[in-house]
Amino acid sequence: MNRLRVAVLMGGTSAEREVSLQSGRNIVAALDPEKYAIVPVEVTQWGGSDLLGTLAGVDLVFIALHGPYGEDGTVQGLLELFGVPYTGSGVLASALAMDKIRSRQIFQWYDIPVPRYVFFHEEEWRRAPQALLDQVASAIGFPCVVKPADLGSSIGVSIVRDPSGLFHALAVAFRYSRAVLVEERIAGTEITCGILDDPQTGRPEALPLVEIVPKREFFDYEAKYTPGATEEICPARIPPLLAARAQEIAVRAYLALGCRDLGRVDMFLRGEEVLVLEVNTIPGMTRTSLLPQAAKAAGMDFPALLDRVIQSALRRSGRGRQVLGNRGRIDG
Repeated sequence: MNRLRVAVLMGGTSAEREVSLQSGRNIVAALDPEKYAIVPVEVTQWGGSDLLGTLAGVDLVFIALHGPYGEDGTVQGLLELFGVPYTGSGVLASALAMDKIRSRQIFQWYDIPVPRYVFFHEEEWRRAPQALLDQVASAIGFPCVVKPADLGSSIGVSIVRDPSGLFHALAVAFRYSRAVLVEERIAGTEITCGILDDPQTGRPEALPLVEIVPKREFFDYEAKYTPGATEEICPARIPPLLAARAQEIAVRAYLALGCRDLGRVDMFLRGEEVLVLEVNTIPGMTRTSLLPQAAKAAGMDFPALLDRVIQSALRRSGRGRQVLGNRGRIDG
């Protein structure tokens, strides 16, 4: 049987390397070996020709790289240059989604509700720390949330309860990014909405909402990736009309950034108000990740979820159409 040759790209050099390895290995284990010739590719450094040599001859790259260089448009640009089809959003959408500041600004342009926030760069903080403290106190207040502007998995995120804690929180965030987002701490229900493109039409479809109930103070790194550390309820325990509105807003946010194939939109409910936090263009695919849970609630097991993402990626490229034409559908 002439199988589709799929490289699974994982690892990388960012602070999210370990999560990426978990996602990648989970994908490799779940892909059907009767459909795919699977090529696991662990990135340990960037540069040189080894990566491109490894990817020579593959039909598709399944990107499971989280964080900088993998989720921010960098590797997408590399693959575009060499004409290699890949899963997920393109260069611009990936870069915008990874940048929490730019994505918030785009959401506001499209009247997509977001929490109150301010942002500043490390140079500004060093030059005028008191002025920025005053800005946070007047525009956001306390408690507030401090996070790096371009990292995921809640790495570098802190809850700050008073002005004295802001110095330490900023020092932590600046370890990972030169820009920081400070937003209001929302008392409400945390939800997330997985989105998959229809492989036939390309239209995004919202999956059932997942309600997130951390057993820790908030949905931090340990809460996300430690089994049993968070209660995740799907479908979320919210009224149907509110759930439908949250799904509609999630799809709007996804489209506003130009995302494709798959994504996950993180949100908060404050009463009847839906607030968008961010869009993840390469959602986690670990054993505790939220997108596979939502897909399961929609009647789609993990291998079927991966098949759908691969179909979507192949069908929007000329090479992908040729591969499918030569080898037939991958879901039959």
